[in-house]
Amino acid sequence: MRTIIFTHADSDGICAGALALAAFPDSPIYFTNAVSILADIENAVGFDRAVICDIAVNISTSARLRERIDRLSAETKVIYLDHHPLPEGFSAGWMISNTSSSASEMAFRHFKDLLSPDMSRVALYGAIGDYRDDSLSIYNMVQNWDKRSLYYQAGTLSQGIEIGRRDYDWKRYLVMELAKNVQPSDIPDLAKNAIRASQMENELRIHVAKEVIRMRNLSYVLDQNACMSKAAIYARVYGDTPVGMSAEYRDHRDVYDFSLRAIGRINLNPLVSRIAASHGGNAGGHPLAAGGRVPSGHLKEFLLDLDAAIGEELGA
Repeated sequence: MRTIIFTHADSDGICAGALALAAFPDSPIYFTNAVSILADIENAVGFDRAVICDIAVNISTSARLRERIDRLSAETKVIYLDHHPLPEGFSAGWMISNTSSSASEMAFRHFKDLLSPDMSRVALYGAIGDYRDDSLSIYNMVQNWDKRSLYYQAGTLSQGIEIGRRDYDWKRYLVMELAKNVQPSDIPDLAKNAIRASQMENELRIHVAKEVIRMRNLSYVLDQNACMSKAAIYARVYGDTPVGMSAEYRDHRDVYDFSLRAIGRINLNPLVSRIAASHGGNAGGHPLAAGGRVPSGHLKEFLLDLDAAIGEELGA
């Protein structure tokens, strides 16, 4: 069966994609996201099998996505592995959902009969990189490896991909190497990139501390030209608010892409999805980590509405 693989370009998505590639060698690999999957899935037409890993289902586009993949699944076997919360009422025979797991762990378990047991460490790199290393099943998997070495390798991967983060040919190469169970530290240039990324992260931390803009419940920074998720974390920390946000302008689309990170009793996923949609954008993710896109002309109003909605959610 001819297989095509779609996956996210972060460390969890890269590892999940590598596990799918190890199960189905020589398959083409596409990097996509919750916004782009509607168009990108057209590339699966004519394939016998499509594996989709770590791609969230946005509330605002969920009906169209289900309709499109339902049509595709009439001719193509679709395996959709995802750990993001699903929109209320969303279900499909091709969807395999588990919000308590990483996509990498899901891929390892789903394709386990096609994989060497040693590929569990690739699943663990992804789980650690996605902060999903605290479950009992991951704890048990870690026992088969030296924990210090494992976390070093996971850190090398998650930090190393921050250099050239939009170089998808480079990330595709990483998927192919990980599918062969090559350690991240043995992949040329990855360890060197990880060191540089760590230096840049510290510079980012210092810069965000100076540039952060604090609202009542939300702190944010704009156009840091760096890892948005980490900039969002530092915005939250130095703004001393429950939620931090980093946004970057994309001139070819005239939009702002953004990343959110939160602490406490909040569920960002439905909240930010609803508000982004009301401003002509798209968003989604996890309860404490989300992202999306809004038209640039709506950014100010989006920030005001998001700040107010966070306050309502928290009773502030």
